[in-house]
Amino acid sequence: MLTLNKKSPTLQWVNCLDGVQGSTDRFPTLLPLGSPKPYLEISQTDHGLVFTPLHAQLVLFNGAPLRKGVTLREMATLQFDETLLCVCSNSGNESLPAIQPKTWALFDAATGDLLGEFAPEQLLDKARELGRAPNTLACTPQGLEVGFTLSQVAPLFTTHTEVSPRPNTAILAAEQNRGAHLCPVCWTRFDAGDALSIAVHEDLRGDPVLGSDARLRFHPTRFNDQGLALDPMGLACTDIACPHCRRQLPPGFLDMPHRIMSLIGAPSSGKSYYLAVLTHELQEKLPENFNVAFKDGDPSGNILLNQMRNTLFSAMTPEDALLGKTALEGATYEKLPRLGRMVSLPRPFIYSLSRADQPRRETSIILYDNAGEHFEPGIDIHDSPGAMHVANSAGLIFLFDPTANTRFKSKLIGVEDPQLSLKGRIDQQDSILAEMETRIKRVMGLSREERIATPLAFVVGKCDTWSGLLPSPLESILSDGKLDLAAIQRNSDRVRTVLVNLCPGLVAAAESLASQICYFAVTSFGHTPVMIQSGANKGRIAPDPQRLAPAHVEEPVYWILHLSSPELFPCK
Repeated sequence: MLTLNKKSPTLQWVNCLDGVQGSTDRFPTLLPLGSPKPYLEISQTDHGLVFTPLHAQLVLFNGAPLRKGVTLREMATLQFDETLLCVCSNSGNESLPAIQPKTWALFDAATGDLLGEFAPEQLLDKARELGRAPNTLACTPQGLEVGFTLSQVAPLFTTHTEVSPRPNTAILAAEQNRGAHLCPVCWTRFDAGDALSIAVHEDLRGDPVLGSDARLRFHPTRFNDQGLALDPMGLACTDIACPHCRRQLPPGFLDMPHRIMSLIGAPSSGKSYYLAVLTHELQEKLPENFNVAFKDGDPSGNILLNQMRNTLFSAMTPEDALLGKTALEGATYEKLPRLGRMVSLPRPFIYSLSRADQPRRETSIILYDNAGEHFEPGIDIHDSPGAMHVANSAGLIFLFDPTANTRFKSKLIGVEDPQLSLKGRIDQQDSILAEMETRIKRVMGLSREERIATPLAFVVGKCDTWSGLLPSPLESILSDGKLDLAAIQRNSDRVRTVLVNLCPGLVAAAESLASQICYFAVTSFGHTPVMIQSGANKGRIAPDPQRLAPAHVEEPVYWILHLSSPELFPCK
């Protein structure tokens, strides 16, 4: 044990994740040592060592946010970024023992009763087995007497465990795939009691996992008279977050069922235009067709898709109506933790459906503008898991672009459409469909011979260009406010006939994937688009907003939602 020297106190610390110890007797000093963006400053005063946070970054001192200078009186815990430290000063006649970071003690935070010793990655499982919320439990590495609240440190364990250099994502997915609710961002399950609250007070900006710009996520322990969680500064919180990826969930998320619809297609097949037009058509037609209101379920989360829709339908010229490509790491993706790793995940677009005569039976639909590159062969499913929502979908929509297919183009000689004359396009839609089948069956644990029960809508887009190939015109699929399933099937047969003649391999691949499949012909524009002749976007193709006349775009969604929510979408 070090002898106290009031003129030169020594700060000692131990990293609780790897057991490494350190010390310093030079003050002021910054932590982490040598970091270009330190989290706190430690200075010497007559009363001892004072800890002060820097740059409004979040530092937890003994589990509470460090808002101003605090004097170190005895052994204490520090948490910032992905760092867990135990610190003490020799002025308190204490020294830090050697610890065992691979074994942690789990105990009751209120009573101090020891519940057992486990590997750190097992602590959350043990909490579930005991039926205890993580915020009521504390933990500490073997050898220490001070601890951390389990809910605050659990996200770090999958990152820092030394069991293997990379977490076994299959095991982690199985462990986290429990609970009544499915996160629309990372597709892991959780129970309502495990949801995190999001702090309101400005001094609580900064989260140990998401960084200094995000508001603190925490497990609430105090509530006001209305049942709202109170943040550590005592302000009522209305927003909640997923306990796994920590992304904010939309209002009312825990109170209604959800239907994921996954849109898949090759790069440049028109997915962004299709989604923009689809939300516009659903908003316009659902009240008339089914007396169902289509509402924005997450205004802040849907802002990108809403902007695309507004851009398209308020434009005056083709240049104004041009939508950007959904890049793999573009604005419709965000970096979030999933199974202990920071990965790129697509932003969900969430809308709610409700009938005027059943106001308490709302259902939400979740749409994704998925980059086609996510389904290209060679993209690792765990390094880039943005396409894994397909395994949790109520329905799959595969958007086929006939203007990229050589056999289709050979039948459209004389059709004036600039999309047919584009050079350098590679038709990889058969590879995309095959890769989709491989990934879905891999995630679901199915053999190659098995077919998924999830319905597949095979959508052949741009039908204003090729509808002349249909053996007979398409029928209306609505009759007296109900879906006419027989008409849907007859339309499907018409489209399938064209595909069998021109792309038999695609039909065989689709029908080996899903046991329930229906073919649709749609057009997002309803007219031949134009090629921009000048300016920064010269050579790109865009619709003429003055001639927009979408047709049939909502029909695949009607069919899928009828199968999953027949009370909202009845049939004849």
